[in-house]
Amino acid sequence: MNGFLTVLGLGLIAMVALSVWNVISRYIFNAAILWADEVTVFAMIVLAWLGAIVCAWCDFVIRMDILVNTLPRAMRRAMALFQLALVAGICLWTAWLSWGYVARLVRFGMTSDAAGIPLWIVHGSITLSLVAMALIALLRLVRLLIHGHDNLWQPRAPTGDDT
Repeated sequence: MNGFLTVLGLGLIAMVALSVWNVISRYIFNAAILWADEVTVFAMIVLAWLGAIVCAWCDFVIRMDILVNTLPRAMRRAMALFQLALVAGICLWTAWLSWGYVARLVRFGMTSDAAGIPLWIVHGSITLSLVAMALIALLRLVRLLIHGHDNLWQPRAPTGDDT
Protein backbone atom coordinates (compact mmCIF):
# COMPACT_ATOMS: atom_id res chain seq x y z
CA MET A 1 0.00 0.00 0.00
CA ASN A 2 2.90 2.37 0.70
CA GLY A 3 4.15 2.03 -2.88
CA PHE A 4 0.70 2.88 -4.21
CA LEU A 5 0.51 5.92 -1.91
CA THR A 6 3.96 6.99 -3.09
CA VAL A 7 2.85 6.82 -6.72
CA LEU A 8 -0.27 8.85 -5.91
CA GLY A 9 1.85 11.40 -4.03
CA LEU A 10 4.32 11.70 -6.89
CA GLY A 11 1.40 12.18 -9.27
CA LEU A 12 0.12 15.02 -7.12
CA ILE A 13 3.56 16.64 -7.00
CA ALA A 14 3.84 16.34 -10.80
CA MET A 15 0.41 17.99 -11.17
CA VAL A 16 1.43 20.90 -8.97
CA ALA A 17 4.76 21.26 -10.80
CA LEU A 18 2.99 21.31 -14.16
CA SER A 19 0.54 23.94 -12.94
CA VAL A 20 3.34 26.12 -11.54
CA TRP A 21 5.33 25.78 -14.75
CA ASN A 22 2.26 26.70 -16.78
CA VAL A 23 1.73 29.85 -14.69
CA ILE A 24 5.40 30.81 -15.06
CA SER A 25 5.26 30.14 -18.80
CA ARG A 26 2.07 32.13 -19.23
CA TYR A 27 2.92 35.23 -17.19
CA ILE A 28 6.70 35.47 -17.49
CA PHE A 29 7.43 33.99 -20.92
CA ASN A 30 4.04 34.81 -22.48
CA ALA A 31 3.77 31.24 -23.79
CA ALA A 32 1.17 29.10 -22.03
CA ILE A 33 1.26 25.32 -22.19
CA LEU A 34 -2.05 24.68 -23.91
CA TRP A 35 -2.52 21.11 -22.71
CA ALA A 36 -1.43 21.66 -19.08
CA ASP A 37 -4.83 22.56 -17.61
CA GLU A 38 -6.50 19.61 -19.31
CA VAL A 39 -3.85 17.17 -18.10
CA THR A 40 -4.05 18.57 -14.57
CA VAL A 41 -7.83 18.17 -14.44
CA PHE A 42 -7.64 14.60 -15.75
CA ALA A 43 -4.83 13.74 -13.35
CA MET A 44 -6.86 15.09 -10.43
CA ILE A 45 -9.82 12.90 -11.44
CA VAL A 46 -7.62 9.81 -11.68
CA LEU A 47 -5.82 10.55 -8.39
CA ALA A 48 -9.10 11.17 -6.55
CA TRP A 49 -10.63 7.89 -7.71
CA LEU A 50 -7.49 5.86 -7.05
CA GLY A 51 -7.25 7.55 -3.65
CA ALA A 52 -10.79 6.35 -2.96
CA ILE A 53 -9.48 2.79 -3.21
CA VAL A 54 -6.92 3.58 -0.51
CA CYS A 55 -9.62 5.09 1.70
CA ALA A 56 -11.83 2.04 1.25
CA TRP A 57 -8.96 -0.37 1.97
CA CYS A 58 -7.86 1.50 5.11
CA ASP A 59 -11.49 2.00 6.21
CA PHE A 60 -11.05 5.77 6.23
CA VAL A 61 -14.66 6.51 5.39
CA ILE A 62 -17.16 8.95 6.80
CA ARG A 63 -19.99 7.20 8.57
CA MET A 64 -22.68 8.33 10.93
CA ASP A 65 -22.49 5.55 13.48
CA ILE A 66 -23.51 7.16 16.76
CA LEU A 67 -26.82 5.28 16.78
CA VAL A 68 -25.33 2.04 15.46
CA ASN A 69 -22.76 2.01 18.27
CA THR A 70 -25.59 2.00 20.82
CA LEU A 71 -27.13 -1.17 19.34
CA PRO A 72 -26.50 -4.65 20.69
CA ARG A 73 -23.67 -6.64 19.10
CA ALA A 74 -25.98 -8.75 16.90
CA MET A 75 -27.70 -5.65 15.52
CA ARG A 76 -24.34 -3.95 14.83
CA ARG A 77 -23.26 -7.05 12.92
CA ALA A 78 -26.50 -7.06 10.91
CA MET A 79 -26.09 -3.37 10.13
CA ALA A 80 -22.48 -3.93 9.05
CA LEU A 81 -23.56 -6.80 6.77
CA PHE A 82 -26.30 -4.66 5.25
CA GLN A 83 -23.96 -1.69 4.78
CA LEU A 84 -21.25 -3.79 3.12
CA ALA A 85 -23.74 -5.52 0.82
CA LEU A 86 -25.25 -2.15 -0.12
CA VAL A 87 -21.84 -0.57 -0.82
CA ALA A 88 -20.75 -3.57 -2.91
CA GLY A 89 -24.02 -3.58 -4.85
CA ILE A 90 -24.03 0.13 -5.58
CA CYS A 91 -20.35 0.14 -6.58
CA LEU A 92 -20.80 -2.88 -8.88
CA TRP A 93 -23.93 -1.44 -10.48
CA THR A 94 -22.26 1.94 -11.03
CA ALA A 95 -19.12 0.20 -12.36
CA TRP A 96 -21.26 -1.70 -14.84
CA LEU A 97 -22.81 1.55 -16.08
CA SER A 98 -19.39 3.18 -16.17
CA TRP A 99 -17.95 0.27 -18.15
CA GLY A 100 -20.58 0.80 -20.84
CA TYR A 101 -19.45 4.40 -21.21
CA VAL A 102 -15.75 3.44 -21.24
CA ALA A 103 -16.45 0.82 -23.93
CA ARG A 104 -18.10 3.49 -26.10
CA LEU A 105 -15.11 5.80 -25.62
CA VAL A 106 -12.78 3.01 -26.76
CA ARG A 107 -15.00 2.11 -29.70
CA PHE A 108 -15.18 5.71 -30.94
CA GLY A 109 -11.52 6.43 -30.16
CA MET A 110 -12.35 9.66 -28.34
CA THR A 111 -9.42 11.77 -27.16
CA SER A 112 -9.16 15.01 -25.22
CA ASP A 113 -9.02 18.23 -27.20
CA ALA A 114 -5.69 19.75 -26.19
CA ALA A 115 -3.51 16.84 -25.02
CA GLY A 116 -4.96 14.08 -27.17
CA ILE A 117 -5.28 11.76 -24.17
CA PRO A 118 -7.56 8.77 -24.82
CA LEU A 119 -10.60 9.54 -22.66
CA TRP A 120 -11.13 5.88 -21.81
CA ILE A 121 -8.04 6.07 -19.56
CA VAL A 122 -9.56 8.77 -17.37
CA HIS A 123 -13.03 7.23 -17.29
CA GLY A 124 -11.57 3.74 -16.93
CA SER A 125 -9.92 4.80 -13.67
CA ILE A 126 -13.40 5.47 -12.31
CA THR A 127 -14.60 2.02 -13.36
CA LEU A 128 -11.48 0.41 -11.89
CA SER A 129 -11.95 2.24 -8.59
CA LEU A 130 -15.61 1.28 -8.33
CA VAL A 131 -14.79 -2.38 -8.95
CA ALA A 132 -11.94 -2.27 -6.41
CA MET A 133 -14.17 -0.66 -3.77
CA ALA A 134 -16.87 -3.28 -4.42
CA LEU A 135 -14.32 -6.08 -4.01
CA ILE A 136 -13.05 -4.54 -0.78
CA ALA A 137 -16.62 -4.36 0.56
CA LEU A 138 -17.25 -7.98 -0.49
CA LEU A 139 -14.00 -9.07 1.18
CA ARG A 140 -15.07 -7.38 4.41
CA LEU A 141 -18.54 -8.90 4.09
CA VAL A 142 -17.13 -12.42 3.70
CA ARG A 143 -14.72 -11.82 6.59
CA LEU A 144 -17.58 -10.67 8.76
CA LEU A 145 -19.70 -13.68 7.81
CA ILE A 146 -16.92 -16.23 8.33
CA HIS A 147 -15.07 -14.80 11.31
CA GLY A 148 -17.85 -12.84 12.94
CA HIS A 149 -15.75 -9.73 13.48
CA ASP A 150 -17.94 -6.70 13.96
CA ASN A 151 -15.20 -4.16 14.49
CA LEU A 152 -16.15 -2.37 11.28
CA TRP A 153 -18.53 -0.16 13.23
CA GLN A 154 -16.26 0.45 16.20
CA PRO A 155 -14.61 3.83 16.45
CA ARG A 156 -10.93 3.72 15.52
CA ALA A 157 -8.34 5.28 17.77
CA PRO A 158 -6.38 8.09 16.12
CA THR A 159 -3.02 6.82 14.89
CA GLY A 160 -1.19 10.01 14.12
CA ASP A 161 -1.76 9.39 10.42
CA ASP A 162 -5.35 10.66 10.80
CA THR A 163 -4.63 14.35 10.55
